[in-house]
Amino acid sequence: MNRDVVMSQTTATEEEAKPATRPLMRYLLLLTAALMVGVLFSVGLTQWTEQQHFESLNQQGNARLELYASTVEAVKQRFDYLPYIVSRDLQVSRLLTGRADSESVNQKLKAWQTESDAAVLYLMNQSGQVIASSNWSEPESFIGNNYHFRPYFQDAINGNRGQFFAVGASTGQPGLFLSRPVEHNSEIIGVAVVKIDMTQLEQDWKRGGEWVLVADNDGVIFLSSNPRWKYSSLSAIDATTLDRLTAEKKYGRNNIMPLSMQEQRTSPQGHRIIKLTSNDKNTNKTFLMHQRPLSDLNWTLYYLSDLTDLVYKKRSALLIGMLITVLLVLISMIIVSRSQSRRLLEERVEKRTRDLNETNNRLIEEIESRIQTEEQLRQTHEELIQAGKLAALGQMSAGVVHEISQPLSAMQTFAASARLLLERNDKQAAQDNLDDISQMIRRVSRIVTHLKSFASKSRDITTAVEINGVIQNALLILRPRLDNFQLTLDIKPSETALYVVADEIKLEQILVNLIRNALDAMEQSENQKPHQITNWPEVDTDKTHLYIPD
Repeated sequence: MNRDVVMSQTTATEEEAKPATRPLMRYLLLLTAALMVGVLFSVGLTQWTEQQHFESLNQQGNARLELYASTVEAVKQRFDYLPYIVSRDLQVSRLLTGRADSESVNQKLKAWQTESDAAVLYLMNQSGQVIASSNWSEPESFIGNNYHFRPYFQDAINGNRGQFFAVGASTGQPGLFLSRPVEHNSEIIGVAVVKIDMTQLEQDWKRGGEWVLVADNDGVIFLSSNPRWKYSSLSAIDATTLDRLTAEKKYGRNNIMPLSMQEQRTSPQGHRIIKLTSNDKNTNKTFLMHQRPLSDLNWTLYYLSDLTDLVYKKRSALLIGMLITVLLVLISMIIVSRSQSRRLLEERVEKRTRDLNETNNRLIEEIESRIQTEEQLRQTHEELIQAGKLAALGQMSAGVVHEISQPLSAMQTFAASARLLLERNDKQAAQDNLDDISQMIRRVSRIVTHLKSFASKSRDITTAVEINGVIQNALLILRPRLDNFQLTLDIKPSETALYVVADEIKLEQILVNLIRNALDAMEQSENQKPHQITNWPEVDTDKTHLYIPD
């Protein structure tokens, strides 16, 4: 028996534990879902932010490339005509053929150089020696220098247009060299060269806060908004190329070293993402590299977009994603909490409703029991009243019999007297006796009717009852006892009929009981006889008062 109780308690505990674990499982599932959604949203928002930033940088980089490419090409086109003018000048041709001196040509080159704002304008003979120059009067004059090793001279002496960027062998200043062959009678007798200073471009890029560089076809940077990058290569250069550059003296005595650049990945638009490392914190950054070839110059223009803002934007996006994740978690916790509160409330309401229903059922049962008890009490009361009536009638039976026997004896006497009178033919006297007999019969009938009414059970019907008649009926029932009692009755009926709403039988019983109680009290009283009972009704607005003092 004890084992069954323990097993049933264990089963009940398990059944109670199962519903308790369900909200916890729902809470964990909802929390996990909120975390997953938040993480996915954070990752998606970060990727979307990165993509949007790359698209913006791509548009900006392409626009900058077009702008700077047109600027570089405009610089070259601005001075491209000068070597041609020099090569077509008659004095230049006469100087190369030995028919004129160099002074007039030097002055003319100086005038053209000043007018065009070129760096230097000079003329070389077939061996590469400078025989006339716009800087002939300056300490760093090119007169007498031989530049036959320069590619631009070799191209022009072979009948082609030459262009070459290099560091000046004499001045050490970098510049773009443009050359044209000078012909006489279809024979190349010299080369006309203009040197263009492009450092102004670098200064403009630097003032604009831009990261711009230009590299030649060997990958060597020779123009840059950052001076630290100049004469560095974008990648490692093989020994053969280095020997050639040394022979050409292209970059003077500068040691060409690879730029400290780490290529990380490519953007969605296909641009390389690089990281430049150096001791300078300003250049130790990650960039998006845009590039555009300058086909006329055989160069490549690079524009670098700083990705520092991308890092901040991705951090902001990640922070927003984390905040949204926290918000989702809080919302899920609120939902679960509200669900649990609602469930607990529903359980409490259900339990309270169940308790109320049980209480209500108990109250209904109790009310029904009380109603039955009250009904039984009422019936018992009615029976007691009826028994009281019968007892009262029993007590008054002797008097009632006397009240009835007297009229009956008198009627017998009047009947015998009437018979004798009829025999004497005294009809009038006989008629008077018969009237007396009829009056006595009515008296006995009235007594019996009131006794019958008094002895009957009340039907609990309230009607308008005339109170003076009820008083007379009660006195009629008590008449035998009143007559045998030394008593003075002082009945003061109302001048007009007074009606009350009551049960006539019960009201009559109440008056009978009151008068009987008064009679009983007076019988036991030590006061001297005779006694007196007074009765009179009074009307007070909507109420009627009946007084019975003794």
